[in-house]
Amino acid sequence: MKKFLALILALAMIFALAACGQSAAAPAAQEAAPAAQEAAPAEAAKEITINFPCIWVGTDSKAAYFAEMVDSFNKENEGQIKVVIEEQTDYQAYRDKIRTLVTAGEVPDICTMDTAADVELYTASGKFMDFTPYLDEGWRDTFATGTFDSYTYDGVTAVIPFESAIFPIVYNVEILKEAGWETFPANWDEMFEMFDDIKAAGYNAVGQMAGENAWTSMLWYSALVQAIGGKEAFENGLSDPAFVEAADVLKRMYEYTFDGAISAGAGDVNGHWIAQDTALYLNGPWWIGNLYKEDNAKDGVLLADVCDVAANPEWVGGKGQGGLVTKVQSFILAAKQDDPAKEAAVVKFLQYITDPDRMQVWSASAGSMFFVNYEPSEDTTVIAQKFAEIKKDAAFTVLAVDANFGPAYESAFPAAVSALVLGQVDAQGFVDQLQTAIDNAA
Repeated sequence: MKKFLALILALAMIFALAACGQSAAAPAAQEAAPAAQEAAPAEAAKEITINFPCIWVGTDSKAAYFAEMVDSFNKENEGQIKVVIEEQTDYQAYRDKIRTLVTAGEVPDICTMDTAADVELYTASGKFMDFTPYLDEGWRDTFATGTFDSYTYDGVTAVIPFESAIFPIVYNVEILKEAGWETFPANWDEMFEMFDDIKAAGYNAVGQMAGENAWTSMLWYSALVQAIGGKEAFENGLSDPAFVEAADVLKRMYEYTFDGAISAGAGDVNGHWIAQDTALYLNGPWWIGNLYKEDNAKDGVLLADVCDVAANPEWVGGKGQGGLVTKVQSFILAAKQDDPAKEAAVVKFLQYITDPDRMQVWSASAGSMFFVNYEPSEDTTVIAQKFAEIKKDAAFTVLAVDANFGPAYESAFPAAVSALVLGQVDAQGFVDQLQTAIDNAA
């Protein structure tokens, strides 16, 4: 019996020691776990890079403040989001680049375009982000009422109409005075009388260009059609006689521009205007900021100090009195993203730059007009205020011809202008050439 009790006691001591051993080892194992966790920390989230080939750089009037916004956004989101700007200073090269990238399926994270012609096609492609969910969350209220109505297809909004444009005539007061004109002409008959006087005084009356996209000639032609045929002409299409009559007048205007205009581009037109050897300048509000740049001053006098603004003169017997040519100058687009985090980052940046307070500063600094709702700044320039007054007083507006008739028309326009000015086609042949381009693309 004593042996049996001794055996029981011995077994009890063995189990007790085993239990103590396990208790002592447990904390060591538990202590080892955090050490292992410290040795293998969770992988940090990678910084999201947003690529933005952009035209708002260099001498563009929007460049300076845009660069400030990008810099401040990147600092505020350091380590999380970085917007990388790929500078594009040539407008035509930029248009070609974006179209090539889209065709190849290599859509940039963010880009812009300056024509409405491709909106429906790009929306249907499925390559671009649909902004609808974000607009419906309240972002839509940032923009003017109806901004997206004409650019939403099957419930998808793939573009943001961003910069708006109107095209009144900016003129050099000093050149007009030297030519004997104290006031701006009230009608186009007087305009050509003034052109003769300006030419006799040794200046160019207007800047024309048939190179690149024939931008300024397109604007002058749009203004002529508007003055001659009114809103009705644009509704009727190229069959309206106003388009032929306006073509004759456009050809005549080339007698009052600088040499070489047939192959000139925007740089040539702008250069002659800055040099103050051209009296009238037709371009959008984004160029207002350049009027105030000291780099563009002559003998210490800013361009803005010798400029004034006028509405399109009346065409005697025409239908367009009080009308104004307009355009959506730029749309913002973004690539469709597979990564929800990157999509959110892109939208965050776009909402950042379209903030009304920032837009107020941007508009004042650049002279541009935008579709975002914002209060005009006290710093708004005199020229910008005159643009706004002309817009407010317009009896009606029409879209410029390139926006009205699409990419085929836009592409064919420079060659048609060249043929018209060189006498290879008459005014009717000019219009027929453009209509054929539209028909062939259909």
